[in-house]
Amino acid sequence: MSDGRRTNPTEEHARRHVAEEWDEAHFSTHCVNCVPADCPIYVLVKDGKVVREEAAGVREPMEPGVPDMNPMICQAGLAWSLGMEGPDRLEYPLRRVGERGEGRWERISWDEALTEVADAILDAIEEVGPESLVHEVSPQIGSGHAAWRFTDVLGGQLLDVNATINDFHTGYLQTFGKSSIAHSNDDAFHSELILVWHSNPAYTNIPWFHFMAEARYRGAEIILISPDVSPSHSHVDYHIPVRHGTDGALALAACQVIISEGLVDWGFAASQTDLPLLVRTDTGQYLRQSHLERGGRDDRFFHAHPERGAVPADPANLLLDFKPLAEGTLEVETLDAGRVRVEPLFARLRRMLDEHYTPEQAAEICEVHPDAIRLLARKVASRKTRIPVGVGICKYYHGDLMNRSMLLLLGLTGNWGKKGAGAASWNSFMFDGSSMAMAKTEAGVEAGKALLEASRAIRRHVMEQDPTLSEELADREVVRLLGGRMMLPPAFYWYTHAGFRERWNNPAWNDPDMPRDFDAYYWEAVDSQAWNPATEIAATKPPRVLLEVGGNTLRRTRGGKNALLRNLWPKLTKIVCMDFRMSQTAIYADIVLPAAQHHEKTAFAMPTPWPFILSMSHAVVPPYGESRDEWPVMIDLLEKIAERASARGLESYQRSDGTSRRYDELRNLFTLNGALEDKESVVREELADAVSSGNLPPGTTIETFREKGYSHYNDWAFVSLLTANASPFPRNETHSPLRNHVELGHPYPTLTRRAQFLIDHPWYQEAGEDLPCHKEPPAMGGDYPFRLSGGHSRWSVHAMNMTNPLLLETHRGKPFVLINDRVACEKGIEDDSPVRVWNDVGEFVVPARTSPAQRPDGLTVYNGFEGFLFPGGNGSNEVEVGMVKWLHLAAGYGHLFHSPIEWQPVPFDRCIFVDCKLFVGDSDPAGSKSAVS
Repeated sequence: MSDGRRTNPTEEHARRHVAEEWDEAHFSTHCVNCVPADCPIYVLVKDGKVVREEAAGVREPMEPGVPDMNPMICQAGLAWSLGMEGPDRLEYPLRRVGERGEGRWERISWDEALTEVADAILDAIEEVGPESLVHEVSPQIGSGHAAWRFTDVLGGQLLDVNATINDFHTGYLQTFGKSSIAHSNDDAFHSELILVWHSNPAYTNIPWFHFMAEARYRGAEIILISPDVSPSHSHVDYHIPVRHGTDGALALAACQVIISEGLVDWGFAASQTDLPLLVRTDTGQYLRQSHLERGGRDDRFFHAHPERGAVPADPANLLLDFKPLAEGTLEVETLDAGRVRVEPLFARLRRMLDEHYTPEQAAEICEVHPDAIRLLARKVASRKTRIPVGVGICKYYHGDLMNRSMLLLLGLTGNWGKKGAGAASWNSFMFDGSSMAMAKTEAGVEAGKALLEASRAIRRHVMEQDPTLSEELADREVVRLLGGRMMLPPAFYWYTHAGFRERWNNPAWNDPDMPRDFDAYYWEAVDSQAWNPATEIAATKPPRVLLEVGGNTLRRTRGGKNALLRNLWPKLTKIVCMDFRMSQTAIYADIVLPAAQHHEKTAFAMPTPWPFILSMSHAVVPPYGESRDEWPVMIDLLEKIAERASARGLESYQRSDGTSRRYDELRNLFTLNGALEDKESVVREELADAVSSGNLPPGTTIETFREKGYSHYNDWAFVSLLTANASPFPRNETHSPLRNHVELGHPYPTLTRRAQFLIDHPWYQEAGEDLPCHKEPPAMGGDYPFRLSGGHSRWSVHAMNMTNPLLLETHRGKPFVLINDRVACEKGIEDDSPVRVWNDVGEFVVPARTSPAQRPDGLTVYNGFEGFLFPGGNGSNEVEVGMVKWLHLAAGYGHLFHSPIEWQPVPFDRCIFVDCKLFVGDSDPAGSKSAVS
């Protein structure tokens, strides 16, 4: 070498290879919903093309003694660039020339495409109103940002993303009054016991899986609870195989052991939960102030003091200076029923568990040996326990009951609000910049400061009106007042326009404990007006234009083509899909627009507390073909709408909120009068606002991201989804949510201001779900012997990765159904043989993968495979019924009110009832019942 240093032949070869393979290196990331995400990577470029991606490995430890988060990468990220010029990459705009789905297209110019879309939108506004434009909000933050703003400016329908993907932990909200809580990845290192429950981290959590291994190295134990022998099995100390959908019985039996053996942490449970609150023995409801005093409040409750009897439970501070009674009864004089007996909720819970959920009783339900249940209970009671629950549990019909039962297990043992302990969901909106910049009406830091101060003033006003509110609770009240129009719960849209009314009213597919038909609850919810404006829009504003940007509704929606093509598609005059590839939805669209990819545009990754950094994708290569960044495309479309409106003599239109919009002002509204002309200007505006708010460190700019690869956060964002973490901002330590409740006594945003296990809403009482319990999964799809479930496949995560050539080599390169090997043999099914899977809703054909790891009554098809990858073109979602639970229409009860990304009915796709057999050709009669809507 020229500097005289000695080298060896291997190093010389490596250096020559480096010099030949690329000539530029840049920091970047991937802006998709593969949370925990925000992985800083190196993008290596040669001749204007990305040739390789590598883990940057630039993270430093957050807490002394805790391993750092390097390397933050997975196989999907390492292989991403292989799809940037793949065979399914879109190069130029396309217009359908045959029937929808026929696959016949013609190439058109961008101007032609935008003109056709603009005319369709104008027609829809003139016929119905702007609400006839529908956009399913996408978690692909790098793609959907612009379409969200476009739809909002026009006044269209923004369908709530957490209903369309269903990553909503309903049971968390029922218990905590919130679901958007998350740990930092490295907090698992502090755990002493980790329950891998409804998750498969060996497949799906590559960037942080090492923390589980490192925790285990320092003495932690890991228990896998799953129906199958999942790939995570080889990394755990115990496996508890549980029958599909019976996790609640297992958790409740563990609770029974903890109580019967005197292992309850009563100091924790008494202060943090509703278990010491008094309940009436005549009605099963909480004893309320309104029961005892004229003019008393319905949201004030009572403890049993050992000397003073019934005393008010403090709504503002959970820390106690006495030990509430857990057992015994009192008599109180009520206004409605005279003298009635009351008892602590804990006493009622104990009786219920002793009567129905001893380990022996639960073993008959969940097929877990009683000794294993006792082992689980004793370990949870004696160790700091964390449950990294996956979102698969959200997709069970009774996933809320499972969630509530698992949280009861943690609540009885003092296992949340502490490092290394607790259960958590997913959490976003960690970055103030995007929220502030998109909410402002003019550009500039001063406008952002004014917006933030206005938000804080509203919070102060709410707290002045009710001094018992913490800042977190005040934020929730603001969301209750103002959040209804941010995103609409799509259940009402699906019910009215997508054919789900008939499905949801089928009693054979519903919980047999539902005492009335679904419609009775639906219309009661509509009449309550608690779900407005979603119910009004669904009833009066039929959809006409579907704008799918960064989403894939035909693959994602439970029911797929079977439901949407028959019922929704005929109502749509124009279906517009903007994507970087030909997706399932794009195939059935009218106009397909090519989108720029990562590293071809500037965008932020998903901002979450898991990695506790924000990273960014940078435009380091030009877009492929004629593909474009979504932001300037939406600007051009607004300009085209104004141009076409002027040509048609149209000046303005009315929105459902009563405001009027001029067509010629739409562009300025979108760009803040020209300040946000491209994505880089948007990013600079967002960064300036985040620095101004204190969310990011002073001096953070797009240039510092390009130099370092990421930015630390400086403080929590101000939005309620972040204050829900209710913990001090971690500085040089790991993050665990809910610490403010445990350490400072801050109330929870629930009706009782405590973690709430009793829901005494009338619907819940009549369903027998006022307390956590076990219920069998209803026969969604019909009376069939197999239970079809899913999960994420090996490293591919989402449909956008499924055709990546490297990732195809990590599995069989095609969809498959995992079936028990003995069952397959009995049915004459060999490995890789085609299998027909069917129920009363639909059918699909898929190759078999036989394995002893599968339960005999189970079938698994991993998430993400597009329908066109299956033989015959039907994906596994064609047999999904898309049921929602009627109880999730309840509203007007404390913390049960719609808020964006949280409380709302969501569809289910786990434990679908199906049958299967060897597929022998088109003449095969199996599945003849299918094709009903």
